[in-house]
Amino acid sequence: MKPATFLDSTIKEPTLNLNMDYRYLKTGYYISLHAEVLGNRVIPSCENIIDCSRTPILLLRAKLAGIPTLPSVVTDSVKKIISELGFPVVVFAVNPFISEGFKTANNKSALYRAIKSLGMNYKFTVCAQPLKGQMASFKSFFGKCDQQDEAAKQISQKVYELFHIPLCTLHIQRVQEKAFLCGLQTLKKEELSTSDLKVISNEVSLLREQGEPFGV
Repeated sequence: MKPATFLDSTIKEPTLNLNMDYRYLKTGYYISLHAEVLGNRVIPSCENIIDCSRTPILLLRAKLAGIPTLPSVVTDSVKKIISELGFPVVVFAVNPFISEGFKTANNKSALYRAIKSLGMNYKFTVCAQPLKGQMASFKSFFGKCDQQDEAAKQISQKVYELFHIPLCTLHIQRVQEKAFLCGLQTLKKEELSTSDLKVISNEVSLLREQGEPFGV
């Protein structure tokens, strides 16, 4: 069903929200909100949508659930990041207007630029984490990904089990043979390949067979 049709309906059925822009106050968010107002069981929930879009909350819930994470600092202070984490660091936005990607910094000037950019000229704090290995970003569909290492696959599966975000991009940090969750962001339709669409279609079909929600 098309999002506009669903938002104008009063359908009271379990709902699988496949609109990938789950950012707060975007169409995907309103689909889940509308489903919840109708009393429907919906994937993902508004609570999980909001929590996943805020990196510090994402990391806190993930850590409590046993998903590997690294220490993080939420601040707008370069001095605090340097004193607590040192260099290099990876920086994520916390403000609600920036939800894509991250920046890395190997020195003070690069860190100032990252905080200024992601903090919208120091209006918001950022979430900084130590950069101990290599950053990697990949698509996750219903907890499944195309990564070869088992650590990344486990993170993908556990993040879905915890937050139930059907389609997203995960940012992880590989440190030797270990992997740590660093962030999550929404996907864009143009980022999906033909093979991606087949995987999504197969997963939705499997959910239907199991009596789970239908797609919107």
